[in-house]
Amino acid sequence: MFKTIKLTTIVYVLAAVVLVGALTPAFVIAGRKPKETPAFSEKPRTVVVLDAGHGGDDPGVTGVRTGVKESDLNLKTALVLGDILSSAGYKAVQTRLTEGSTAEGAFDKDADMQARKAVIERANPAAVISLHLNKYEDASRRGIQVFYSTDASEALATAMQKHLNDKMNVPTLGRGFEPIRGDYYIAQCTDAPSIIIECGFLSSPIDEALVTDASYRLRLASEIEAGLTAYLAE
Repeated sequence: MFKTIKLTTIVYVLAAVVLVGALTPAFVIAGRKPKETPAFSEKPRTVVVLDAGHGGDDPGVTGVRTGVKESDLNLKTALVLGDILSSAGYKAVQTRLTEGSTAEGAFDKDADMQARKAVIERANPAAVISLHLNKYEDASRRGIQVFYSTDASEALATAMQKHLNDKMNVPTLGRGFEPIRGDYYIAQCTDAPSIIIECGFLSSPIDEALVTDASYRLRLASEIEAGLTAYLAE
């Protein structure tokens, strides 16, 4: 019994040695260790803050035909734009996600604006885009216009207005606009390039019909993302 076990053991050992030798990679035989696979790390995404103008007890302007609230349309456009930016690899941060105000308690405009500023400061964004809708006494006035407040924002405002002119205003209206500089709180509460986009005129029945259409808002949001991406690429 002892001899049989010993012989069998020797056979098993020899077979194992042969098998290991056949399977051992060359780098192990040569005394080299394989390189360790580096841990996966996600590339930091460019942060963009989206500000849906107005909200809560501050509806903004209303539609001349349907009475739709600017604040509701601003939010819908901001949420769609946020989805598009996220799909394009950005990190989209919203100043508000509901139809209410950004500040708690009874509505206070100053508190609302301070709450928006706090979101922007925490995000430390590469750009800020505040979405609004316009109103004018002449119902024929239409189109998309960009506003800004600081020197740091001028290049973004110019690039965005040009893109929206080329893709939206000129094909539809036969004309474009120049970006307008003014004293706008939300466009100057950070050092990051910040712009306001007035996405149309709710005093115009034609523009009102456009911005209340989900497919149009999707197209508009897509062009805003394209304009932003082209600017950041430069």
